[in-house]
Parts: sequence; structure tokens; C-alpha cells
Amino acid sequence: MKTFPAFRTLLASAVLLTAATLPAAATGPAGPSGTVSGRLFDGQTQEPIPHSYVVVLRAADGRFVKSGQTDAQGRFRVTGLPLGSYTVRTTILGYHGLGTVVALRPTRSQLALGTVVMVPVDMPLAARANKHAWARRNAPVAELAPVRPLVRVRS
Repeated sequence: MKTFPAFRTLLASAVLLTAATLPAAATGPAGPSGTVSGRLFDGQTQEPIPHSYVVVLRAADGRFVKSGQTDAQGRFRVTGLPLGSYTVRTTILGYHGLGTVVALRPTRSQLALGTVVMVPVDMPLAARANKHAWARRNAPVAELAPVRPLVRVRS
């Protein structure tokens, strides 16, 4: 029975020492982080797409990392991403989904995707962004090309 108080003292000091080191480890300096930014525009109306979500997923396994929301002008900015490869996905109701693979590196931790043109689902043609038309704003924004199937099925 004489060892019981000594054991309690040793156990209490071990718990206090562990509790003192945990907050320091949790609030320690994080590794370098990166930023992905851009703007979402409607390929048919040439207007920004406000209040929609942009999701960042790990490229290796597709796990959720972070998300951001576009503002009234269609701009988005996702900050605090650890360096690595990601898929930036935009899924907006009424538009074709879009996913772009990006890599954040120590030499390039801030990545601007620029203007991302979203194609409405009811649009029969695929749209590709014409950056010169975006700059002038007097020509149609989307250059249209016919959709061609990748695989043909014979019956």
C-alpha cells in the first residue's frame, strides 16, 4: 500500500506533461499552403455565375479537401491548401460538370485558373473559351464546336 501514492503522483505528472505538450503540437507552424482562384461564367449568356460552390479534391484518391463559394461577380478563391495535386471541381445545377487537375508546388503555390466557362446542359454544342473575345466583350464569348461522341456503338 505504500507504493499507491507514489504511483498516483507519477501518473498525474505524466498526464500533466502530456496535456502541456498537446496544445503546442496542435498550434505549431503548418507547412506551406497554396491558393486556387478564378471566375465562373455562363457560356451562353456571358454573365458571371454567383453563389455557386467550387470543390477541391485530392487528385490521388478524390477525397474532399476544401471548398469555396463564388461571389456576385463569379469570383472564387480557395486558400489554405497544402501543397500537392488537386482536382478543382465545379458542379452547378443546369451546367455540365467541370474538373481540372492542378498542382500546387513551392515555386508555384498561387494558381489562377482565370475565366472558367460553364456550358449549360440544354446547349447542344460544346463551348470553348475564346480569351480574346472575353477581353473585348463585343464578340460572343463561347466559340461553339459540334459535339462528337468518343465511342461509336454498332448494332
